[in-house]
Amino acid sequence: MDEIDNVETFDAKTHRMTGAFIETTDEGTGRITRKWTIEPIPLDEVKAARKGAATALRWQKETGGIVIRGVTVATDDRSKTLILGKRAKARENPDMTFRWKAAGGEWVDLTGVQIIGIADAVADHVQACFDREGELHDAIDAATDAAAVLAVDIAAGWPD
Repeated sequence: MDEIDNVETFDAKTHRMTGAFIETTDEGTGRITRKWTIEPIPLDEVKAARKGAATALRWQKETGGIVIRGVTVATDDRSKTLILGKRAKARENPDMTFRWKAAGGEWVDLTGVQIIGIADAVADHVQACFDREGELHDAIDAATDAAAVLAVDIAAGWPD
């Protein structure tokens, strides 16, 4: 006996299949057709998924590195910790020179003042990423339907 599953086309960002279906049997062929039902995803779940995507993008932007005066500076958690450590040392002795391996693999000599500037730029970059994520979460929370949630452009407005 043939069985056919029938699912109408739907947008998986806003709708989902339920566990229910309507089954019909063609008396002539004995073929069974199941038509699966589709339901809207509750708004709070659409918002949670969109905010999760914004948060994941913030993480990528935050830890993706920045370029400061032509030198690529890593901004992953380990690098941020090392930069903060060097910043503390540089505050003790701003005239000290530090040999630093940039994210691109090149070696650079940096003064204490430059280290402090880099640490400040990294901190500003990280804060700007969190600020953008917060703005996006606020816009998503303010949306009144799924279409408005999906209209929030989570790809735009991030710091360079």
